[in-house]
Amino acid sequence: MPTGTTLRFTTFALLAAATTLYVFGIYASVWPTTAGQEGLRCQVRSGLYLTASSSVDPDEGKWSRYRECMSAMLGARAAWLLGGLLLLFVVALVIYLVRPAWRIRRSRLVPLEGALADELRDTLAALVAEAGLRTAPEFVLDPARFRAGGVAFGNHRRKVVCLDAGLVALHRRDPESFRALVLHELAHVRSDVTTTYATLAVWRSFLAVTLVPFVLISLDPMLLSRTPWRLALDFSLPSGAVGARLAALVLLVFLSRIAVLRSREKYADAMVARWTGTDDPYRNLRPTRSIRRWLAVHPTRAGRLAAMRDPDSLSRPGFLETFTSALAVQIAWWHTVSGLQDLTWYHADNASMPVMRIVWAIGAAVLVGTVAWRGAAYLRTAGQSRRGVFALPGLALGLGFACGRFASAWGVGPVKPAGVVASIPLVCVALLVCCWVGHCATLARTRVHGVLIGIAAVVVCFVTLGWFSELQAADKFWRGYMVPYLDLLHGYATSDVETVVLDVVVVPFLLNHNRVPTVAALVLVWLVPLALRRELPRPAVGLGLVGAVVASTAILLLGSSDDPPQALVLTAWGVLLVVGVQLAVAIVVARRSGRVAALLATWLIGLVATVALWFAHLDGTVVDSVVAARPHQVLPVLGTIAGLVGGLAAGGGGRRTGQARPVRVALIAVVSVGLASWWPHSDGKAPLEASPAVWEIDYDFAVAVWAQGGGWDQFTSVVQGNSRFATALDSGNDTAVADTCEAQSAVLRDAREFPPPPEDHVRDEWIDALDTLANATQACLRVLREGDTDVDGMLAQFLRGLDRLKAAQELILAARERALANPPDIG
Repeated sequence: MPTGTTLRFTTFALLAAATTLYVFGIYASVWPTTAGQEGLRCQVRSGLYLTASSSVDPDEGKWSRYRECMSAMLGARAAWLLGGLLLLFVVALVIYLVRPAWRIRRSRLVPLEGALADELRDTLAALVAEAGLRTAPEFVLDPARFRAGGVAFGNHRRKVVCLDAGLVALHRRDPESFRALVLHELAHVRSDVTTTYATLAVWRSFLAVTLVPFVLISLDPMLLSRTPWRLALDFSLPSGAVGARLAALVLLVFLSRIAVLRSREKYADAMVARWTGTDDPYRNLRPTRSIRRWLAVHPTRAGRLAAMRDPDSLSRPGFLETFTSALAVQIAWWHTVSGLQDLTWYHADNASMPVMRIVWAIGAAVLVGTVAWRGAAYLRTAGQSRRGVFALPGLALGLGFACGRFASAWGVGPVKPAGVVASIPLVCVALLVCCWVGHCATLARTRVHGVLIGIAAVVVCFVTLGWFSELQAADKFWRGYMVPYLDLLHGYATSDVETVVLDVVVVPFLLNHNRVPTVAALVLVWLVPLALRRELPRPAVGLGLVGAVVASTAILLLGSSDDPPQALVLTAWGVLLVVGVQLAVAIVVARRSGRVAALLATWLIGLVATVALWFAHLDGTVVDSVVAARPHQVLPVLGTIAGLVGGLAAGGGGRRTGQARPVRVALIAVVSVGLASWWPHSDGKAPLEASPAVWEIDYDFAVAVWAQGGGWDQFTSVVQGNSRFATALDSGNDTAVADTCEAQSAVLRDAREFPPPPEDHVRDEWIDALDTLANATQACLRVLREGDTDVDGMLAQFLRGLDRLKAAQELILAARERALANPPDIG
C-alpha cells in the first residue's frame, strides 16, 4: 500500500514535470523566432481564428488546412516538449546516482574502522536486525560534526548511514538515546531513502533545467535566439498574468518537496516508537525555530510527538495531501493536453479526446484507490469510526479536480460563474466516488478483489468525473446549447409546475451524451459491493419489484397524447413518478438492508419502468417522444440520486440478508446494459430538436491575428507601392511611372489573393481599397501605354483608393487596440 510519503512524492514529480512541460512549451512557441509568426500565418491561411478555447469552429475543412499548415513546425515543437521532460529526468537520474559518492567526498566522511568499529559493531548489528533490514547499510563517520545526530542517504544501489561524532560519543553516555537516533536513520533506510533522494534529485534538476534558465531568459529573451547577446524589442515572453501562474506552480513544486521530506520524518518516528515501545524516544530533539517553521524540512516537535503517540493516524488520508495530489493530476493533465494541442494531435477528428479522458480516469482512479486503501488500512488497524475517513479526502479530491484547470498555467482566462456552479456537482460526485471506493476497499479480501475495484474505479471516474474538462466552457455551453432547449421546452409547458417537471427530467437527459457508459458505471456502484459481499438482498429485490409494479401502473394510467408537446410533458411526468417511487422504496430498503441494497431496488424499478414507458408511448411501431424512446438516458441518473438520497434519509444501517452467487446480481447488470444499448425509434414528431453548434469569434482579436499573420505585410507592400507611384509621378518620367504602375498591379494582385480580414466591415474596406487601386493602376497603364487621355479619372481613382486604404488602416489599428485592451480567453 502506498504511504503518504509515496503519494506526496508522486504529487511533487507530477508538478515538476507539468511545470517543465509548460516552460518548454513557451520555448517552443518563440524559438525559432518565427514559430509564433508561422502559427498566426497558419490561422490566416486556413481561415481558422483561434480566439476562444471554449468555442469550436465546426468547419472541419478549416481545421484540416490549419493542421496541415502547422505540421511543418511539429518537429521543433515536439523536440522542445519531449526534450524538456527527458532532460529533467536524465539530469535527475545522474544526480540521484552520483549523490552518495559526492556527499561522502564533499563532507569528508570516513568508514568506521579500528577500535571505534569494534565498539559499535555488535550494537549496530542488533539495531539493523531490530529494524528488519535484510542487508546492513554502509556505516560511515562524520568526524567534524559534534552534534548528536546522523543522516541516512543513498539510492537503491547504495544506502549509507552517517553517524556524527557527537552521536558516537552518546553511545557510552546515553545508550537509549543512541539506540533511538540510529533506529530513526535505519527506519529511513528501510522505508524512504530512495524516495527522499529521488525527490532531492528531481528538485535540483528542476532548478537547473527549468527554473534558472527561465529566469535568465525572462531577463534576456534573446538567449533563445541565434544572436543571444543582442537585445531585441519585439521578442517577448508571456504576460505578467502567465508569469504569476508560473510562479504559483513553482511555489507548489517547492511546497510539495517540503511535504515529502516532512512526511518521511513522521513515518520514521512512528517506526521508532513501535520498536522502542515509547512515545517519546528522543531526548535531543531541538525544536524548530518559528521563523523556519513553514520552510523547514523537518516537522515540528509537536507533530512528531503526535505521530509517535498515534502511529496509525499516518495511514489516514489527509485533506491537504489529497487536495494537492488532485491538483497535481489536473495540472499535469492540462499541460499535457496543451502540449498535444500544440502538436495538433488533440482534436475532435481522431480518438485523442477519449484516449486522454481514459488516461485521466486511470490517474484519478489511482489517486482515489490510494486514498481508499489507506483509509481502509487505517480503519482495520485503528478501529476508529468511519466518520470523515473517506468523506473529507473525497471533498478535497473534488476541490482539487475543480480547481486544477484554473490553477494550471494555461487556465489564464477569467473564472466564469457558470464554471463555478458546474464545479459544485463535480465536487459532490468526487466525494461520493471516494466514499464508494473506500467502502469497497473495506470489503476487499484478496488481490483479485483489488483488481476488480481498480477496474470499476477507472470506469466510474471516466463517466462520472471525466467531464471536468468542460468546466471552462460551462458558460458558453449553457448559453449556446442549453438555453435554446430550455426556451423550447418552456414553450410546451402550460403551467409553472410543468416547466419545473420538464427542466428536472429533460436537462439531465440532454447532458447525458454517453448512455451506455453511464449505465455501465452506475451499475458498478451497486454491483461491486454486492459481488464482494457475495450478497443478493432478497428484501430489496422484492420491494424493488413491488415498486416497479406501482410505477409501471402509474405510467400506463398516465398514458400519452396525440399532441407531440403534450406527449413530451406526459413522459416527463411519468419519469418523475418513477423517481418518486424509487425514493420511497429506497428509504424503506435502506433501513432494512442498507444503502447498497437501496440502490439495487431503485435500479430494478427504473429497469421495469423503462419498458413501461415504451408501451405507454407506443404509437404503432414507434414511440411518440424522444425521451420516452430513451428513458434509460435519464432514469439511471435520477434513480441513483433517489437511491442515494433515500439511503441518507434512512440513516444507512440495515443488515445483511445472506450470501448468494455473484452471477445472479451480474445478470441484472447485463440486462441493464442491454436495454441501454437498444431503444425503439421515435416518430420524428418529438419536439426536441438539436440546436446547431454555436461558433463565437472575437473579431477584434481575429483582425489582430490577421494583421500579425501576414495581413499587415500586405498592407505595408501596398503603401510602399503607392509611395513609389507618387515619387515616379513627381519625377515626370512616363516610363518610370508605367513601370511603377505595372509593379503595383502585381502587388495588389498578391494582396487580393491573400485571405481578407475576418471582420465584415474591415473586409469590405480592404477589398474596396484594393479593387479601387487596381483599377487606378490599370487606368495608369492605359494612359501611358495605350494612349488613353483620361488622366483625371486615373488620379481620382488613385486618390479614392488611398482614402479607402486609410479607412481600412484605421479599422485594423482600432481592432488591434481593442484586442490588446480586452484579450480573449484562449487558455
